[in-house]
Amino acid sequence: MNLRLLLVLLTVLSYVAIGVTWFLTNPSEEVEEAEPPYFYTVSPDDLRNIEITTGDEKASWSLREDERQRRWYFDNLNDIPADPYRWGGITQLLGGPRTKRVLGAAENAESLYGLDNPSITISVTLRDQSQIKLILGGLTPDGINHYARLERVEGSELVLVDASWGGVLERLVYDPPFPEWYYSLSGKVREVLLFTNNDVLRAYGFDRDEELWYICDVPLETDPCTGTQLADSDALNEEIKHFGNPVINGAIALRLGDDNEEFIPFGLGVDKPYIAIRVENKNASNVTEVTRLSMTIGDKTENGKSRYAVANETSDVIAVDLQWADRVLDLFFGELLVSDK
Repeated sequence: MNLRLLLVLLTVLSYVAIGVTWFLTNPSEEVEEAEPPYFYTVSPDDLRNIEITTGDEKASWSLREDERQRRWYFDNLNDIPADPYRWGGITQLLGGPRTKRVLGAAENAESLYGLDNPSITISVTLRDQSQIKLILGGLTPDGINHYARLERVEGSELVLVDASWGGVLERLVYDPPFPEWYYSLSGKVREVLLFTNNDVLRAYGFDRDEELWYICDVPLETDPCTGTQLADSDALNEEIKHFGNPVINGAIALRLGDDNEEFIPFGLGVDKPYIAIRVENKNASNVTEVTRLSMTIGDKTENGKSRYAVANETSDVIAVDLQWADRVLDLFFGELLVSDK
């Protein structure tokens, strides 16, 4: 082999050996990127009131605490709490969103980034009654983030906040987290069952072919139930409409235990009047989904203006308007809705 070529090869091999030795003795270290800063931070436990405005719509909630519970209630409704499952995590979200990027101060930022006509405004009141007001402006060109800043803070930095963070809060306004018992009827009713003493007292079933209501045979033999005696469809439809729009005067006792004894003081034992209606809706795939609206109606409240009730199989005792409830009870104990045709 040519001596010059041999020297070149030896030189190259020596550099490779040096490189391998350095790599083995100096393993690379992972460099963690710093987490983006928080827009602001507060303890979720310090939150006392939350107000969210989007467009012309606004909603707000206040915290109520006692020895039994810690729940958020709608400010514009009478003793109506937020649904705990849908509300779960909201106070953590409001404890402080991470910013995607700090843009710094900018001239004409209010108009340039949609902050003069915000898409969402969020105001939170803390335990010490201090307030934080946030403005979310327009979306970035890629639609991933909102431009945002604290309102009326001189020199506050303009930042980017994940649009999904604002979207979750915006939904609280357009699709409020009502409890399951704060319902309104939506769909086609196909059956009405009326129970007392844990047995079916009366029942009405809808004939799809004739599009008429029938009084079902008791005991029930089919699901949905059927019968041969024609019901007064017009009258029954009016009563269904009435039941589908309850007049609720607020929550009385929340999240009682499974023990039926806790409901007895409200006259809500298993022997009390219980109504269940079958509701059908078509979903996006054109498949029929079946749900039920139900309610047990108990004693009068102490002020005599309402009756205690439990709706939609929840563990909450609520108060429903006395006249509204007594009209529902007429379905049980009033005249049977028989057609005169």
